[in-house]
Amino acid sequence: MDKIPEDILDFARRTASNFEQKTLSVREIFMSKVTGEPASGIGFCTKHKTKALTHKQAGKDRILVEFNVSDGENTIECIAHNANEKYLVGGLEADELTTLIANLDESQKMGSKVEIYGSYVNHGAKRLFLVDTLCLDAGFMHSQMTAKQFTEFKQLCSDNDTSPLALMMRDDTLWAELYAKDYLKKAILLFCLSPERKQDMIHIGIVSSHGEGKDHLVERVIEPLVPCRLVGSGKMATIAGLFGAMSGDDLSCLEVGLLPKMNHQRVAISEFQTWDDTTFGELMNMMANGSVSIQKGNLDVTRETTENLLFLGNPPVSYDPDESESKKEMLAAFGKYTHQIVSRLSLIFTQLSLAGDEATGMIRTAILRAMDRDFDNADVKENLEMWRRFFREYLAYVSHLRPNLREYAARINSNYDVLENKSQFKTAFNIRNKRDNRKYQEFANLVRGFARLQGDEQIGIDHVGEAYKIFAKSLSTLTEEFPIKAMEYGVDVKLINIHGRLLSAFGSNAVSKEELRKKAKFSDYQLTQLEKFKAVLKFDSDNTYLVRDFNWDTMEESA
Repeated sequence: MDKIPEDILDFARRTASNFEQKTLSVREIFMSKVTGEPASGIGFCTKHKTKALTHKQAGKDRILVEFNVSDGENTIECIAHNANEKYLVGGLEADELTTLIANLDESQKMGSKVEIYGSYVNHGAKRLFLVDTLCLDAGFMHSQMTAKQFTEFKQLCSDNDTSPLALMMRDDTLWAELYAKDYLKKAILLFCLSPERKQDMIHIGIVSSHGEGKDHLVERVIEPLVPCRLVGSGKMATIAGLFGAMSGDDLSCLEVGLLPKMNHQRVAISEFQTWDDTTFGELMNMMANGSVSIQKGNLDVTRETTENLLFLGNPPVSYDPDESESKKEMLAAFGKYTHQIVSRLSLIFTQLSLAGDEATGMIRTAILRAMDRDFDNADVKENLEMWRRFFREYLAYVSHLRPNLREYAARINSNYDVLENKSQFKTAFNIRNKRDNRKYQEFANLVRGFARLQGDEQIGIDHVGEAYKIFAKSLSTLTEEFPIKAMEYGVDVKLINIHGRLLSAFGSNAVSKEELRKKAKFSDYQLTQLEKFKAVLKFDSDNTYLVRDFNWDTMEESA
């Protein structure tokens, strides 16, 4: 692998050094409980209520707001008020307290993050955090990269005949700790874009054998790069924990679930095959509409959940690749909602091996490097963290780009039509109607996703081509492991399997049709197709056939 150009490396290092690394935490506040030193933190409001102050020293018509702010691990009991100094220090003006209450309501109902600043005080018999400043925090959505820095980075890439996507896919930038094929790297980078609207959401499913490093992918690549929460087994991931719940009929005690908390971010679901059908049922609206509804009694609350989902799991125990007729059986873990969930997944990869046998050596090297703690080396660790910090802000920046799709509609439509007319498309998605508008929207979103990854504000042929290739790869793994080139010619996987059995049985020997049928069942039409592609030659003189060594990857006779 060629070295990264020095001017790009220097620019990334200088730029990343100025980026502040924000984390969702109130740990600093928690640790200041004894000293009472001023502290700040970022979290979610989990509940709040307003109390009237009746003490004479407080003043007339004064109130005290009690609320909790949590980061998921630590919870801070907070107060804010507009009482006189004689009653309690740190009082806010009426308009400031009104804004604070509005922000708390926004945080609790919509899962928005809040940043708080203040110090601990003793009030009554409690030690409480008196908030001086509270504001909605958009730091995880807004990039610290400036327009000037973005433009300079793009120009440096152009000058060195490379691209931002090419740099992000390198093993010496973001993928140092994990080996993965290029199509999987691209899928994960698409997942790392932050969705602003429900039309931007990119949901990905990966189903493979045990020990393929799916959780390692989240821990070593995604979580260090962008905000992402990993959800475990179905027994631990409850409906209330994921979506939220009401305590009685009091909206002030509306608990914030994980999905609303990660609004505009990402959630990875590990071992999804352990989840109940009901959980997938609840997820369906969220995946399509970017929101969830919570009902109790006569109350109905809607919360925004515009985020990307990554499903990681194993095929059912009953799945046998030699016996199963369809690769969709690997997705049976979605239960009765399999068809609906598959319809909502932008990309699906169902492969028993993600890397393939040819990558065994590279995977083992990566494992041993991790076990030997090579990545704890100061220089290696610093370089890896530098690239993560740089591309974290780059991804946040390009997530706000909105390249216009309609200007390239003709090319997008023609490429999608090719995909939709494949027999594999209908096999994979069980198409009942002539058109699938949801899949079209997902394909168009992939086109725009690649434009964003490249930092381009206009759609181009390269973006459509990238979307076509990764959609086709996803489709091929969902139906069967067979060459994408063959799929482009309309070749069915059954035809490739028939050819493989005949080639294995007869090599390059001339045989009759009856002898061919003894080794593989096929129709006259399938035989005609094999003849059409010259994978089988017919000798008219004596009605015999010659099975050729045909390469379905190139659609040509093997050398």
